Amino acid sequence: MARTYKLVLDFLTAAEKTTRFTYNYADANNEASDVTTLMNAIITNGSIFKNVPVTKKAAKLVATEETAYNIA
Repeated sequence: MARTYKLVLDFLTAAEKTTRFTYNYADANNEASDVTTLMNAIITNGSIFKNVPVTKKAAKLVATEETAYNIA
């Protein structure tokens, strides 16, 4: 059984629309302060994105568990 994590970050754009960034294989040991720092850096350098993030909206860690079946 394998468990993987995704970090999902939601931001508001200047047009008040939500834009989402998803990072596969996230480290489950990150703290809220680490995620906040990452989100602030994304906002600071947001001009590189098509939908420029201007405000932090939400962040979550999504766990996925995988179980392989022996079908032989």
